[in-house]
Amino acid sequence: MPGLTKAEEFAIAAVARHFSAPLQRGEGPPDAYLTVDGRRVALEVAVLAQQTLRRKPAPRARLREDKVAQRVLRAIESALRARVPDGAAIILTLGAPIKVPNRLVAALANTLLNYLASGAQGVEEKKTILGNRVRFRVVNDGSNWKVKVIGFVFSGDPEPGALADAMRSFHPAVTAKANRHLPDGFAGHRWLVLASDHWIADIKTYRRAWSLVGPAHNFRKILMVFDGRRVETLAEIFRATV
Repeated sequence: MPGLTKAEEFAIAAVARHFSAPLQRGEGPPDAYLTVDGRRVALEVAVLAQQTLRRKPAPRARLREDKVAQRVLRAIESALRARVPDGAAIILTLGAPIKVPNRLVAALANTLLNYLASGAQGVEEKKTILGNRVRFRVVNDGSNWKVKVIGFVFSGDPEPGALADAMRSFHPAVTAKANRHLPDGFAGHRWLVLASDHWIADIKTYRRAWSLVGPAHNFRKILMVFDGRRVETLAEIFRATV
């Protein structure tokens, strides 16, 4: 398709294959059209940079969603929310399994409050607290995310800075595509396809990040293309039909 990079063409072809849907050239915008269940869908595609500078790609993080992990994150977010300055956020990762959740919440909240009081920012801290791997970083770039403490519990040891970069990369790409105007008279659905040469985490991680800091958009569906042309839904808007 003229005007698209190889990475963009690959991502669009993966989506067409996933839905077994005929693919048609777009008018720029959109980047392409699909026909899914008899409905014409306008596709936009964006390729995101998800890898920080390093010699080797980081292993993909795997999100833990057990009840203990979620309870700990909610408690820490509640304890810290009012103490994080405007324009800043704390990116926090915990290694699983969480062994003594109540004591961990108290100890970690105290550590983070002291870190905030010190005025440190932009420097990643790595600690072991009560047997749990902990990484955190204060991001103070005026992003004004709707949450102040963005926490994840992982099997593995991902870097908060890389996660922050990944979340920031959503905004310009999604906003730029959402602001493009489709041809007059188009009445079908509009989807966005996100691709990357190296996703740093699994789809569950991106869904949690999106639920916390995803930008406003007008796409009915946002898809991600992973290794092996695997397609996953990041976000979907359901509207009642009349």
